[in-house]
Amino acid sequence: MKLDLHVHSFFSDGRESPKVLVEYARKLDVIIALTDHDTSKGVKCVEGRVIPGQEVTTREGHVVILCDFPPDPPTQLESLTDYSRENSCVIFPSHPFDTFRKGIGRSVFEYKFDAVEIFNSKAPGWANKRALEASLKLNLPGLANSDAHVKEALGSAYNLIEINEVKPSMILEEIRKGRVKPVEVGLKANAKLKIIEWSIIRRLGLEKNTGGALR
Repeated sequence: MKLDLHVHSFFSDGRESPKVLVEYARKLDVIIALTDHDTSKGVKCVEGRVIPGQEVTTREGHVVILCDFPPDPPTQLESLTDYSRENSCVIFPSHPFDTFRKGIGRSVFEYKFDAVEIFNSKAPGWANKRALEASLKLNLPGLANSDAHVKEALGSAYNLIEINEVKPSMILEEIRKGRVKPVEVGLKANAKLKIIEWSIIRRLGLEKNTGGALR
């Protein structure tokens, strides 16, 4: 099973609806976790078809939490790790050493995580390298994710898990046990163009005036 555990929809700063993302991922034979910034609203649109999650904005930086239910987590990092443990979730720092996108940096060594995102398709190579070094030092599973904000970025990274049933609780248990293999692919030219296009649209505020046409 191919899993992309870090994906955004238009419920935060992504371009597409959750339904469009799920259908596009299905064509790639990839299961996604919907991890919008600080909200699980999008999960409810595609419940049963995604792994529920959030990318939580903490004081230290961005952290992804995945559960088998739409989470409503605290934003204080110590409380967030407690919430994850108490609810059998999986928690990992997203692009931890990407200083341009709110990585948590050295805090990766100060809190209890289940894994580390060692490859983020949008992060610079040096940041991914430092994340890999941290995962090895902490003896934590490494994850590779697209961090897709446009559907064309899906498939630029994923994780292999040897199970056949799309059941979040089983998937999360495999990650916690380290039975996951990250696959680094990289962004294709079309995906890079779509990312630039979406960045310009958002910068100009045009997404508010499209009535969903761009989605």
